Amino acid sequence: MVGRPTALAVNPPSAAVLVKYPFDNNADGSSGFAYSTFDSAVLASSTVAAGDGLGQFSVGTDTLNRKVQVLKTGPGTDVSEATAATALANNWDFEFTLSPTSSMDIRSIEADWSRGGTTATRGWFVRSSLDGYASDLYANETPVGTSFGLQHAAFDISGFTGLTSAVTFRFSIYTDRTTRFMDFQNVQFNSHAIAVPEPSTWVMGLAGIASAGWGAYRRRRAR
Repeated sequence: MVGRPTALAVNPPSAAVLVKYPFDNNADGSSGFAYSTFDSAVLASSTVAAGDGLGQFSVGTDTLNRKVQVLKTGPGTDVSEATAATALANNWDFEFTLSPTSSMDIRSIEADWSRGGTTATRGWFVRSSLDGYASDLYANETPVGTSFGLQHAAFDISGFTGLTSAVTFRFSIYTDRTTRFMDFQNVQFNSHAIAVPEPSTWVMGLAGIASAGWGAYRRRRAR
């Protein structure tokens, strides 16, 4: 369905970040592909690379938020109508390869993204090497005329556990022109979420502590 993800969306309250790529520094891209967070206890290495079909793959200025630096990605050729099938056929993708030190659990992926303008239908989806890039872990398509700044996407891949060899996650994009982009920032891979109680739980816990303290005080006074 247009504009809706095909995987379970999550927003972990607190995640243990394996690796995070901000994509928010030098506009020429020379240092834009550096990670800001890297868990060396779990990861031996993490790399990012562009598919040979991409025409644009560099850190530059977001079209709608002109002061924001993002990873700009665009197709290598113009087409009459861009679709997910077109992206697959033309290798319009970039990928992250995570290599574990011994064993690795990946529970979720997060990314900020936007389309670089309002013209044409545009979309992106994520697949992995574990099934030969056969199925979507996440997919989103926005129709012509859509306009917004950076949006946050987070999706659960909690089945990716006990990984002992490298796994690659491929982000495929599609638009109809080489000058029309999909932009990304803050792509991160998480190992697990740390449970944080709901506000009501905190209130009940504090009420219980207060009640126990008052009861102890009254017993002391009664002696």
